[in-house]
Amino acid sequence: MRQPSSAATQSPRPISPLPTPETLVALARDCIVPLQKLREQHARDRRLSAGAISLLRERGFFRICQPREHGGYGLDPAVLWEVTREIARGDSATAWILSLAGLHPWLVGLFDERAQADVFANGGDAIVPVLSGGVARGVTAAPEDGGYRINGLWQYASGVDIATWLCVMAPVQTDQGIEQYLMLVPQQSFRIDHDSWHVSGMQGTGSKDVYLDNEFVPSWRVLNWNAAQRAADEADDSAPTARRLPLNPLFAMSIAAAVVGVAYGMLDTYRDVVGKRILKATGAQQSADHFTHAVAGQAASEIGMAYALLMNDVKEMASVAHSGKRFTVEQRTRYRADAPTVANTAVAGAMRLVRNLGGSLLPEGPVEQHFRDLHCMASHFLLQTEPAVELYGRQQLGVELPTGARI
Repeated sequence: MRQPSSAATQSPRPISPLPTPETLVALARDCIVPLQKLREQHARDRRLSAGAISLLRERGFFRICQPREHGGYGLDPAVLWEVTREIARGDSATAWILSLAGLHPWLVGLFDERAQADVFANGGDAIVPVLSGGVARGVTAAPEDGGYRINGLWQYASGVDIATWLCVMAPVQTDQGIEQYLMLVPQQSFRIDHDSWHVSGMQGTGSKDVYLDNEFVPSWRVLNWNAAQRAADEADDSAPTARRLPLNPLFAMSIAAAVVGVAYGMLDTYRDVVGKRILKATGAQQSADHFTHAVAGQAASEIGMAYALLMNDVKEMASVAHSGKRFTVEQRTRYRADAPTVANTAVAGAMRLVRNLGGSLLPEGPVEQHFRDLHCMASHFLLQTEPAVELYGRQQLGVELPTGARI
């Protein structure tokens, strides 16, 4: 079994000058057509292609939230999700991986400096899927001199085929009882079940089952989950801005951002189909139909409203973090409630378009793929409406939040 290597002692020099958000968004827009040509291959292969990953890495998209001291751009998540929207117009699976894994370098920034040096070795970018306790099966983590010996299975490892590292959650027995810990493990240490991903939606994400067998994780690559959730509240005045951002709202928003992006992809497809379609009943172009105008306008408004709420919240988070202020319970619970609201609103707008297309649903094509992917993405546990809005409702009514509420 591979033993951990010693951590790097020097960090790469920060990139200067940094690309502007406008430049990154323009680069993402140039990826739309190439990704459209790859999306059928992704669904067929049940993983992202080397070509898609090259598009993302060559343009530095995985560096957007990577710490500057480790060769990244250190930009706010709002920039990542502006880029994600453009990528989703090309391929929803690629957008899913970017929206989630593109945020995770920020999470790595909460770990010990030695862990960051390992993950961002030689200034390279990193693709780091995070696998929570909810997808863990039979996981054990036994304390050992200098770290932990870990075994188990994790499901839904989105993008594991193209990952550089994975961050898994494992239960650890402590003096306070069993606590969850995040552990960074290099991708090559995992055993991947390549036949475990047969699904109706999000096929190209390659969210397969992965196993660790007797893997040693050194203590510097381990982070207490509760400490990670408290990081924004406990950061002192000298802490970098990234450490001041609230973990749970950001994770929920990263999923909502992918949903909104795919809804924009559906809107693009709808405009293309309607612009070419002749109504059999009248022989007129559908683009001249008054009812179609109303559907298109309302759907575009709803999708735009979802995106506006997403960006409003993430920019507010960054503003609070930059100011050095603490996040209030009202803000945290509102962000958690807004994440499913964003997703639900985007899906509702996209479904108006699907119903208006009628017979254009056949044969299979981008409309069906958007439809399946949207519903699968929006079913993520962090976007479940009732648990999230209940927390905000409790705050609004002055009722104490339950212990362990993920805000």
